[in-house]
Amino acid sequence: MSETEATSPKQSAHSFIPPRREALRTEIRNVEPVPAGLDGLWHDSIGVWKSRRSRSQQLWQKALELDALCSESENWHEHEFKAALRTHRTRIKRLGDRWREGGEAAIPCLVEAARRTLHLRAYPTQIMGALAISEGSLVEMATGEGKTLTIALAAAAAGWSGKPCHVITANDYLAQRDAADFSRFYKLCRLKVASVSAEMKPPERRETYQADVVYCTGKELVADYLRDQIALGPYSDAHRRAMIFLMGRSYTAQGAVLRGLHTAIVDEVDNQLIDEAATPLIISRHSENEAMKTACIAADRCAAGLLPGEHYSVDEREKEITINAAGRQLIGEWCEDKTGLLNAQDWVMDLVQQSLQARHFFLRDKQYVMIDGKVVIVDEYTGRLMPGRSWRLGLHQAVEAKEEAEVSEPSETLARLSFQNFYRYFDHLAGISGTARESWREFWRIYGIALVEVPHYKPNIREDHPLRLFYTEDAKWSAVVDEIEKQHRLGRPVLVGTRSVDASERLGRLLDGRGMFHTILNAVRHEQEAEVVLRAGDLQTITIATNMAGRGTDIRLGQGVANCGGLHVILTEGHESARIDRQLKGRAARQGSPGSSVMFVAYSDELIQRFLGPIRKRFLRFCLSKRLPGALMLLSLGFKIAQRKAEKKGRRQRFLLLKQDQEISKNLIGAKAKSSVRE
Repeated sequence: MSETEATSPKQSAHSFIPPRREALRTEIRNVEPVPAGLDGLWHDSIGVWKSRRSRSQQLWQKALELDALCSESENWHEHEFKAALRTHRTRIKRLGDRWREGGEAAIPCLVEAARRTLHLRAYPTQIMGALAISEGSLVEMATGEGKTLTIALAAAAAGWSGKPCHVITANDYLAQRDAADFSRFYKLCRLKVASVSAEMKPPERRETYQADVVYCTGKELVADYLRDQIALGPYSDAHRRAMIFLMGRSYTAQGAVLRGLHTAIVDEVDNQLIDEAATPLIISRHSENEAMKTACIAADRCAAGLLPGEHYSVDEREKEITINAAGRQLIGEWCEDKTGLLNAQDWVMDLVQQSLQARHFFLRDKQYVMIDGKVVIVDEYTGRLMPGRSWRLGLHQAVEAKEEAEVSEPSETLARLSFQNFYRYFDHLAGISGTARESWREFWRIYGIALVEVPHYKPNIREDHPLRLFYTEDAKWSAVVDEIEKQHRLGRPVLVGTRSVDASERLGRLLDGRGMFHTILNAVRHEQEAEVVLRAGDLQTITIATNMAGRGTDIRLGQGVANCGGLHVILTEGHESARIDRQLKGRAARQGSPGSSVMFVAYSDELIQRFLGPIRKRFLRFCLSKRLPGALMLLSLGFKIAQRKAEKKGRRQRFLLLKQDQEISKNLIGAKAKSSVRE
């Protein structure tokens, strides 16, 4: 998994005084290591006990009792309601860190506040979800059940505590939308709500983070946290800041914006804490190095002269390039007539290897797109652009050289932190998703949050069709177009999920060939995302989308669509995690409405090619090429094996990264302790 960098903007110095009588908590903390051995076994046993079904049933009964109280509160006069609201707000404020103890009693009042301001009456399932979030749980709530209101109910109680409360969303659009949509609710609760977006400057960010409830993405929050570490310098230690504050002194900081970390409520928690956890966020700054830029371009030309199999081998599964003896000899000969850095064979070898990785594993319209002659990374899990981010260790420059674009300046790492370690810093962590069940053990092992499964408010009647299996890729795409045309004639809206920009554009051309009007939503066609999603449930609408449409979107059915069978979701390729497939399927049949889904699989799919294993792949290719009986059944089995292997590899990567971060934190804390002793 490649690491991405966020470039630190220029910031001006200012006098920094804590806005509240509490020490800021933006230091590198000495979090407890993940239990291992017998301790890990005991820890897992506790997780099994806390995630037991009977606990979910107890919360459900409690939610039903609170729902009855909510019905009574609807008859309150305005002055009675506001008096009750004030009472709960005052009590939770006094509880402070222990705000969850007053959260349950405040739920009926918060539900009534939402009804009076938003005309949304929370269901018992939403009340149950809010209770579970208040307890710091991993909540699985089906898509379409109203997770946004559930989060708002818990966030309001957390906001009353006076401690920083961050609601983590999947993207900037959702952060801005949710904060705006629920502003009246928070205003009635006497809370200030705000949202953070990527284009905000430090002064605006600083003001935004002063709000009681802040909606933002994980990337923006971690980046601001790391920038604050750099800005605070020697004052990044909370104990030192607290001592200075008690002494009545102030101190300066270079653009610190956060007021602390305490409560985090993570929407689409599996995406934030599992899928994106394996990619550390790095704050860096560009440093002028013309020699390095020239060397990257030269190394790309050298790499173009090497042949796979003859000069180097390609490991598709691990995404690694190994240069053999013939390749090393050719590179050595290439360096002989060069001067300066290009004459250093070992150094050039590393650059050439990087260039070969860029050529084989970082493909245009898949891992990145070209916009105005610049390489812009595409988030592989959401399908969205990541402007301002870059791959580290010279990989970004290698991709730029391959595309014959202007090679950017290499960067110097200033700070680095994984999402896994960052979320472990919060005193109160909770999350909600429609697909959390598959990874609940990993959530408990790393973050210590137990699973709570919320029942459906209405029965789910989605029809998931069996896998559609094909010998060749062309046959698969032809069948996808046939399926779209069939459902289109029935009048049903169709949502087609693709894994890359290139695949979405290819399908678009095939539909153009049959004269079917459609809309494409991907990293380079995202300007009208909200409008496209709004119309995606209308009669005879065809929407082709990358993973953008898989999370945080609510596709509402148009008039008459339910009578036609509801939304039909087509998955053109399996993902490395079954959770992501289930997330996309969940766009259909929300809140008891009709809908269906189907997945198409071919032998050439990336998942099978990367993770099935060479022996199994050769055997499967032989069976498919000979059209042997049962070959397609073997393909189905191979797909499931490959997906399980991909999930297992992802878990190993995340645990390895966590251990690395723990070692880094341990060394940093040890060095800081020695420095304090010397002082």
